[in-house]
Amino acid sequence: MTSLDSATSVVRSAIAEVLSVPSDQVKPSATIADHQLDSLEWVEIAVIIEERLGIQLEPSDFAGAKTVADVAGILHAALATR
Repeated sequence: MTSLDSATSVVRSAIAEVLSVPSDQVKPSATIADHQLDSLEWVEIAVIIEERLGIQLEPSDFAGAKTVADVAGILHAALATR
């Protein structure tokens, strides 16, 4: 199982890759709105996570997330149940 810290790192890295910014610019406390991610970018993020962790998530799985940390929590919970 992946720890919450590891899940956070994967999410930050995926968002950074999609936005073409260093991962240290993607803070766990940042809101999703801060990064202005659109639906296509969420698909890209989901694909990156799937490639890295072998877990398939839909962009809609992150619908309730308000922050980067929320997204990591959703990922962590999904990994814990598989």
